[in-house]
Amino acid sequence: MDFTKIKLPIAIIGVIVAQAFGIIWYVANLDSTVRNLDESVSTMQEEATTIDIAVLQTDLENIKEKIQMMDETHSEKFDPTELEEAIEELDEAIDELEKMDVLMENEMRTIMSDHNSFNAVLEDLGKSGYGDSREYGNYDY
Repeated sequence: MDFTKIKLPIAIIGVIVAQAFGIIWYVANLDSTVRNLDESVSTMQEEATTIDIAVLQTDLENIKEKIQMMDETHSEKFDPTELEEAIEELDEAIDELEKMDVLMENEMRTIMSDHNSFNAVLEDLGKSGYGDSREYGNYDY
């Protein structure tokens, strides 16, 4: 078949070019979305960790103060209810932290899955002639 003799209307060529630009635009938007989500998750993890550490340090200081007050008063009768309540509050705080950790882990796995899918799209585009050599996914997580 001689390709020099094939005549294609300009409209068909224009539609094909428009679709190619549309795919490139879509992939660029996906890239931006994934980056924004990745940054958001990192920021949320840092903020949650910082806040949780500060809360636990404050709780520990409060417990130390209560123990010191008990030592200073030299009371022969020890009432462990306040200490037990503080320990129970810390247990609840730890449970909440574990729940947040599971949630962040799930979000991170979702983002990593999106990266792997995005990498597959880029590979398919590369096979079809799109010259982008970026890779996403394949993280050791």
